[in-house]
Amino acid sequence: MRPLRVPGFALLLSGQAVNSIGNWVAIIAIWGFASFEFDAGAGDLGLLFVALSLPGVLLGPLLGVPIDRLGPRKTLIIANVLGVANALALSQADSYAQIIVLALPLGLIEALATSSLDALPPRMVDDTDLVSANALLGSAQNVAIIIGPLVAAAVNVRWGLRGAFLADAATFLVGIAVALPLKIDHVEGERHSARSELTAGLSLVRRSPGLRWTFRTATITYVLWGLAGILEPLYVRDVLGESDNTFALLQTVFGIGLVGAEIVLAQIGDRMARPRYVAMATIFSGAAASIYLGTEWLLVAYVGVFLWGVDVAFFYSPAKTLLQRYSPMYAHGRIMSLNQTAEPFGSVLAAPVAVVAVGAFGVTAVALTASAAVVAAGFGALRSSHQLPDPPRRTVPPGADHSLDAVARGGPAPL
Repeated sequence: MRPLRVPGFALLLSGQAVNSIGNWVAIIAIWGFASFEFDAGAGDLGLLFVALSLPGVLLGPLLGVPIDRLGPRKTLIIANVLGVANALALSQADSYAQIIVLALPLGLIEALATSSLDALPPRMVDDTDLVSANALLGSAQNVAIIIGPLVAAAVNVRWGLRGAFLADAATFLVGIAVALPLKIDHVEGERHSARSELTAGLSLVRRSPGLRWTFRTATITYVLWGLAGILEPLYVRDVLGESDNTFALLQTVFGIGLVGAEIVLAQIGDRMARPRYVAMATIFSGAAASIYLGTEWLLVAYVGVFLWGVDVAFFYSPAKTLLQRYSPMYAHGRIMSLNQTAEPFGSVLAAPVAVVAVGAFGVTAVALTASAAVVAAGFGALRSSHQLPDPPRRTVPPGADHSLDAVARGGPAPL
């Protein structure tokens, strides 16, 4: 795989793998603290989900402006420094209320770091290797889903909640160490006020049919993912009647499917970066969710969560590649931060629905209804995808005369 031969890319993958394991250690500690130690219900978990998601929804679009101004390498370092500070603060928490308050910055820090990472591959690899680079970066981050629960179990047993957050702080330091030596050319557009630059990014989405379609399809999928994030602990506890160990094992099986599919996707490469394949992945996402969350049989749940992991890989990296190709490089920070905003926005939309619907209809009925709705929406996206052109390819370095750059300056979207 050619991206691995790019200077600094393999080191970036290694550092993000370590960093992501630390994040999982902290997240599992937070969710375990809420769901199993405090017997949290749908309302409590919904509140925690909102605390983790709402700051990113409200402030996430603004994060793209400093990414485009400073460059993704610098903002990635800044995000990791903030992560160290927040993890150390969480290590001093001794109540559920404090966890809720200190969880508020996590979503924002994660959005800044992830948006910065998403803006790096187009600056490091050739356009034909973009899907492979996105998939490899995703696999490095998502290997933590496999290893993270095991590390989290060991850390939590040995050092408890405080130790989990200290471990997270140490992995943020690793993220800083691998970002510092990166040699990345910074592509900056015209400098205006932050408000004007944010407006230009939103205008870019409005003018580009490809960006509009991709964001609309992704948001539908993210709502399902957000709903599942709330339902999963309740599903394991109340429907399957299992413990937090089973919950962690299900996440590991999901991670195996996800990482394995991302490695396969990195081999398949460029041919998957088409709108129709992203729409098909949305359809499959709804189907896999219904298999996973719609059964009372643990074995079927394992099969369903594995298939869901495979689907997430074939949705997420191709969708990111579409966003990168439908937008100019110097606007990637704003576009990718909007994507990182759309994901927690789905969680915020799903939280109140889950709180009300689970109490009225139960976990299984809510999961099956939501899955069917996403399948239907996916078929609609598939029909409309045939009207879209394939995303443009970068055959020249981005600059003021590039057709994609013209869009951000108010020109027509390329067809």
